[in-house]
Amino acid sequence: MSKLRITRGYLRWRSGIALSIVLAAAIAAMWVALIGRDTVATRNQNTASVDTLLLSLSEMSLAFQELRMAPASQRGVNSRAHVRRASHAAEEAARHISQESTLKTFSPEGQSILRRDAMNPMLELEDVLFLAGVAVDPRQSMSDVARAAGMAGDLSMRLLPIFNRIKQAEMAAAQNAADTQASYGIFALVITLLGAGLAARFVHLPMERFVIRAQTEIEHNQRRAEAASEAKSMFLATMSHEIRTPLNGVLGLADVLRDTHLDKEQSRMVTMIQSSGQALLQLINDVLDLAKIEAGKVELKYEDCDVHALCQETAELFSGQAAKKGVTLTVHAAPNAEGWYVNSAPQALRQVLANLVGNAVKFTEQGAIELHLEDSAPAQGEERRLRIAVKDDGIGIEPSALERIFDQFEQADSSTTTQFGGTGLGLSIVRRMSEALGGQIHVESLLGEGSEFVLELPVRKAKPVVTETAPKETWHFAKRVLVADDNRVNQVVARKILENLGCEVISAADGLEAVDRAASWAPDLILMDVRMPMMDGLQATRAIRADTRHKAATVPIIGLSANARSEHREEASEAGMSGYVQKPVNRHALKAELLRHWPEVAQSKGNDACA
Repeated sequence: MSKLRITRGYLRWRSGIALSIVLAAAIAAMWVALIGRDTVATRNQNTASVDTLLLSLSEMSLAFQELRMAPASQRGVNSRAHVRRASHAAEEAARHISQESTLKTFSPEGQSILRRDAMNPMLELEDVLFLAGVAVDPRQSMSDVARAAGMAGDLSMRLLPIFNRIKQAEMAAAQNAADTQASYGIFALVITLLGAGLAARFVHLPMERFVIRAQTEIEHNQRRAEAASEAKSMFLATMSHEIRTPLNGVLGLADVLRDTHLDKEQSRMVTMIQSSGQALLQLINDVLDLAKIEAGKVELKYEDCDVHALCQETAELFSGQAAKKGVTLTVHAAPNAEGWYVNSAPQALRQVLANLVGNAVKFTEQGAIELHLEDSAPAQGEERRLRIAVKDDGIGIEPSALERIFDQFEQADSSTTTQFGGTGLGLSIVRRMSEALGGQIHVESLLGEGSEFVLELPVRKAKPVVTETAPKETWHFAKRVLVADDNRVNQVVARKILENLGCEVISAADGLEAVDRAASWAPDLILMDVRMPMMDGLQATRAIRADTRHKAATVPIIGLSANARSEHREEASEAGMSGYVQKPVNRHALKAELLRHWPEVAQSKGNDACA
């Protein structure tokens, strides 16, 4: 074979071939990448529209809450302005999403939700916007405004998880499209590197710039997603605080009322008010609890408790609803020599039972509901294992739905939500909370014949507590207490409880006033709400501790807050607080704090003291 002569022409020919190959590959890759970029842009636009709806619905739901409670107040006027602004943004986003050309660009999951017949989110959004128009119409009466705001608020809260699900689907689709787009860029880069110098110079560098732009867009979308997640967390925290505030008044006043002279029927009704209020508080916590479980931050408090009493309390809580339907609700505990006093997490267990019994009452129109408590064979390494079964004669569950009813926002059938309501979070929380307790939950059901949910969980043995009836005692601490809280109802509740305990009480409506009265009045103890206007409780505590000229710099300061996670307690401790009490505040919690700082009061009562 003769040696190939390398000439300028040959080099040009080779370079031309290489350049042609690279250019052809680059042109093809760029064409596909541009299509991918258009797909990413479309997904991002869809996500932005849904995100606008979520933010608008969140703002409107808070405003509707204010309008429902006080439509004629100044806060009601401000809320109308918020509703107008948010509804306008929601209308623009809904108009964009409702276009057929836009709907076709949504992901398959997003389209299935937006096009479904039952509980169509776009139709319900139209109802929210219509009710919003009624709520802000100055010609409407205050009762009509409050009623419209209440209905719109309920609809808004029901739509939030649906649109959030659509948003998550679009974000996932956008991420997939972005990943595909990046893959095309990398492929084009590899082809470019195979070319010679001239091809690399004119093909590689432009493609590299394109990849960098694609990566920048991905990072920008990621930052937006993180910001949206942070906004959701802030909204949930704010909503939790706003709902807990009036609930604190209900439970606190019921606690004060229980200490007055009541006959047996009145005492029973007050007890039911407290039980119902606690159940409502637990329902408010469902969404927040689910978020904690998913983040691995659920906090279980283990203590000795009577499981049989928990079952009876849960049945009593739902007995009124069952009686209205003509449904019998009974508790059956198997005979057991050890009794039912065990060591477990009663709050988590109560939440599981409330969800299971509440579902049974909701889906049972006639017949009976039975709650069975018995021992189960313990596994290796377990001291004791309980089996709690909730059996009903309700509508039952289709076999195909048994696997997914424990998923978030899922119910057995789409018509179930329309007929019976619900968010689809209850059973998801039941499963995750059962797993957190170390147990398992499973269901057996026949359509039209009823269902049986069975919870099995390990517990530790505990000694039974013998309760003795003690005469009613009057505690008298004779201490000066400053109550700092911006909510008037919370001030009244704390004042009544503390005055019944023999304390002298004055109030402050914000942090600045609390700092001033702590210096001028010289209290023995300060109850400090963490969230207040002008100056919050943490800032006020730091200011009081910093002023060593006054006695208040060393007095106990107890933080009050609806948030009770460990990081919140640590933050309060770092600010200088001596203790931390979770709202709703009750007599037992305040008495325990007073005894913690002045135990001599209990000692002065001798052996008859009641803690």
